[in-house]
This record gives sequence, C-alpha cells and structure tokens, in this order.
Amino acid sequence: MMENEILHQVENKDLERLLEIFRPAIKKSLHHTRMQEREDLEQEISMKILEKLNYLQDIKTPDFFEFIEYSID
Repeated sequence: MMENEILHQVENKDLERLLEIFRPAIKKSLHHTRMQEREDLEQEISMKILEKLNYLQDIKTPDFFEFIEYSID
C-alpha cells in the first residue's frame, strides 16, 4: 500500500507529501545521532531524497524494441 502511495505522490510531483511519507523513517534513524545534529541531519536526508527522486525521474527506461536492440548487440 505504501509503495502505491509513494508512486502516486511522485507522479503528482507532491514532494512535500512524499517527504511526509518518509518522515517517520527519517525520525527513527535520527535517534542514533546526537540531539544537536538531528535537525541538520534531517534536512540533509530530506534533500538527498529529493535529489535522488529528480535523478530517478530523469532516467529514460527503454521500450521493448530498444531493450531487444541493446540485448542483441
């Protein structure tokens, strides 16, 4: 269910909602860091998620015939 919600948010480019989906996991991982560094690290992790999302959106997936062409070569 969560994967479908993530894909839906990505397709709609609702980045704020996407970060809200990941926020519980981010917060949980921050318990292993010092209190003084948590806010900065949370921002860094959020920025990395958005950077990777932009990168993944730019990747062109080959269609069937392109895939076959590359596979034969």
